[in-house]
Amino acid sequence: MKADLPATLGGRVPQPATVIDLSQLGCLVRSDKALARGAVVDLDIEMPDGPLRVKARVAEASIDGDTLPDAQQRFLAGLEFLGLAALDGVRVRSFVDAAWRRRRGAYPAPS
Repeated sequence: MKADLPATLGGRVPQPATVIDLSQLGCLVRSDKALARGAVVDLDIEMPDGPLRVKARVAEASIDGDTLPDAQQRFLAGLEFLGLAALDGVRVRSFVDAAWRRRRGAYPAPS
């Protein structure tokens, strides 16, 4: 589900990122640094109900095609959650469900 959540990619030097899509299985992040496919990262997401910390594997990585020509290059990475705790899974599911209901409400079914 489309999102816009601040996040931090952990490592030797933590990097700011933005979660732009979120599901129970993983997320899509945008960052200023490229991530290596297959790498395992610590991800801290600022959820509306508080921080969410999870380990994730980089499933896909690419250059962000929406980066403007004169702007700093940005990167996208598809992250697969590894061992998401049950309570955290419920939190992610609640966020996704609420976003889906808001989106659905914006486009009511024809009468």
